[in-house]
Order: sequence, then C-alpha cells, then structure tokens
Amino acid sequence: MLQFHVAIYEIVDDPSLDSTISWSKSSKSFIIWNPKELFTKKILKRFFCCNLSQFITELDTYGFVRIEGSDEQLEFGHKQFFVRGKPELLKKMRLQAAMNRMKKSAKKAKARAEAEKNGEPRIIINADEVRMRYKQIFESSSSSTIAKTPLENRFRHLRI
Repeated sequence: MLQFHVAIYEIVDDPSLDSTISWSKSSKSFIIWNPKELFTKKILKRFFCCNLSQFITELDTYGFVRIEGSDEQLEFGHKQFFVRGKPELLKKMRLQAAMNRMKKSAKKAKARAEAEKNGEPRIIINADEVRMRYKQIFESSSSSTIAKTPLENRFRHLRI
C-alpha cells in the first residue's frame, strides 16, 4: 500500500482523473472538482477514508491547508513539499509530518506529567470492571434490541 502523501500525488497527477481531482494552475496545490465522485468511484479507497472529513483530516496531518478564495471547489496545498513535477519533495513532507507527530506526542506527554505532578487524578480502568460492563452490554443485548447508550447500540451486533 502506498503512503498517503505519495498516493495523493499519484492521484492528482493522473490525467484520467482531471474531471474529479487535478493540479491547480499554480502547480503547488490541487483542486477537488467533484468530492462525491472521489468516494463513489472509490478513488480514495487506498486511504481507508470513508468520507471527505476523514480525508481532510489526513491531509491536515501531512501539512496540507485549504486554499482561501476557492469557495466553489476544494483546493488544498502544502507550503513547501507538494509541487507538480517534483515528487522527490514528498520525502521531506513525510519527515516533516513525522516530526510534527512526535512534537505533538511529546507535548501531550508533558501535559500529562504536569497534570499528575499537580495532583490531578488519572483515569484508570480496572480489567474486571471492563469485563463486567462488556457482559452487561453484549450478553443482555441478545434479549433486547436496544442498548443503554447510543454507542452501545451502535456496536450491539458485534461478538468478540
């Protein structure tokens, strides 16, 4: 499976998809001309994106931003590393995304450590409580079609 940023580049660079998604005139961004078609034709199936919001979230992870002034279409670009004819820049994009994830993770860890230092309680889930709750949800769901909460109802058909 291709990495997200490489697959995006290939899709945008594919002339057969120009009516759906293509490079912008600047060659530093891409335009989604028909968002619905991206999903109905399963063009984005290799990204495991079920809908446009998931796709946009993934774009954000790699540093893409929505281009202002393109209200009719969805236009996304990258500040440095997404340029037509320069796929070698994608390596730098991947490194930058990895560095950003590491910084974000370190920031969260620091915030957790600070919270613990200040005496804020951590939520610890007891395995026995989880098993008991599982039984309540799934064993009783066979007798009733509606679970206690929307989330439980959503997954009542699953059997682990």
